[in-house]
Amino acid sequence: MPKTQSMVFAALLLGLFSTSVKAQKNVDTQQLLWTRYYLKLKLTDNYQIRQEIEERTYWFPWRQHQFVTRTFAERKLGKGWNAGIGFTYFLQSLPHDPEILDFENRTELRPQLEIGYKQTISDKITLHHRYWTEFRFFEQPSSSFEYGNNRTRYKLEIRYSPFDKLTLKAFDEIHINIGGKIVQNVFDQNRYGASVQYMLYENLGFELGYFNWYQQRKSGVDFYNRHIVRFTIHHTINFKKSKNQ
Repeated sequence: MPKTQSMVFAALLLGLFSTSVKAQKNVDTQQLLWTRYYLKLKLTDNYQIRQEIEERTYWFPWRQHQFVTRTFAERKLGKGWNAGIGFTYFLQSLPHDPEILDFENRTELRPQLEIGYKQTISDKITLHHRYWTEFRFFEQPSSSFEYGNNRTRYKLEIRYSPFDKLTLKAFDEIHINIGGKIVQNVFDQNRYGASVQYMLYENLGFELGYFNWYQQRKSGVDFYNRHIVRFTIHHTINFKKSKNQ
């Protein structure tokens, strides 16, 4: 499929999911702040480790919503493609209601697989495709873990770099639940947003953005509409470079 046709198809697919779910009722609106540390350990030209640590909190009123730490081992495959395998530790503060201060924490473990593709449009514009599949294991009252379902995600992101240190981003991502226990919420959620990333140095920078997280709950008729401000510290450590100095 030509590049232009693939871009149009992806945009139409994401738009279809976004429009269809927003026609539903019973929407609970929330405001959140996410703060993240994003580390890349470049081992060689083709291999790197990615580590994310993120605290997610409600704003009004203030309390914890989620805590996430994610580790990925990534390999470049050539011609813009890369693949990775990872693991996520996910801590949720339940119930998902910021007005309830007496909450409990529940852990979820997620082994993950990733395929990515970087599509060059021009010297300053690139299109990034990311495919994730997650295997979700939920903590039980006995402190053991039980497999819940698979969730597959597709993210389409466009990046524009007017000059070396500055990058403007816009994205849309859909999440699909797969499994025998999934009845109403096959469509899990849609996320779309934009951000600005500025690299103070070659290996250190910051990113500030907003995105909307629209999620279908198990009932099939109830939804979360979350407005999220996200602040990220980007940090890269290049082991190959340091060894050659």
